[in-house]
Amino acid sequence: MFSKFLGLYKKELKIFFSQPIAYVLISVFVAIAGYFFAGITNYYSEVSLRSMNSYQQNMFDLTMLDGIFRPWFYNVAFILLLIMPLITMRAFAEEKREGTMELLFTFPVSDAAVVAAKFCGAYTVFLAMLAGALSPVVMLRFSSGFDIAPVAGGFIGLMLLGAAFIMLGTFISGLTENQIVAAVVTFAVLMFIWIIEWLSSVVDPAVGRVLSNISIIRHYDSFSKGVIDTADLVYYAVFIFIFYFLSLRVLESKQWRG
Repeated sequence: MFSKFLGLYKKELKIFFSQPIAYVLISVFVAIAGYFFAGITNYYSEVSLRSMNSYQQNMFDLTMLDGIFRPWFYNVAFILLLIMPLITMRAFAEEKREGTMELLFTFPVSDAAVVAAKFCGAYTVFLAMLAGALSPVVMLRFSSGFDIAPVAGGFIGLMLLGAAFIMLGTFISGLTENQIVAAVVTFAVLMFIWIIEWLSSVVDPAVGRVLSNISIIRHYDSFSKGVIDTADLVYYAVFIFIFYFLSLRVLESKQWRG
């Protein structure tokens, strides 16, 4: 079974990296993430220097985690919100458009392996993007020697956030044969569960707490501080499992109707 999954996974990677879109998205992500990192770092350095020169250290006591990495992590998370739908839009939509979905069903492999291969292929592209964005962080680490543990927590959060984005996008791609529709709907749904916490201030407090707990970005906040909370881990695990399960049901319904 694993060898069949591995074959599908390699096929996904071959499709991704045989097209320029993967290289374009990775390059764009790394460039934008690097631009934001440089801008935030320069601002932090300038304000720190002014504070030291004016002997007003107490007016600027942000650590590098709070002054550089937390703002940067949230910027990266928002960039992912824009880019991940472009990576997941082809997962099943392209198979349907090219008429290879029926051929996929004839392979001696389970639906679970098909969905897992689609997810892992897109997740590998995402990890390549994240690895590229690490370069300025590594350079700063060598020059300043900041504590790496809290920053590692932020990257773990980004990995979980990216996995959640990909799993939801894979599910939505299975609902349509149009890649553009899949990308737009994925972005709309992700944006909704991103900003849903904003509604908590205008509804009943009990409902507000529920909405806050649904918000996908709220559960990233602890990771951005370098804190790994079990409740946040459970949230992302449940989120990924739900949309993995729904993706399986979509595949089963396609086979049944076919």
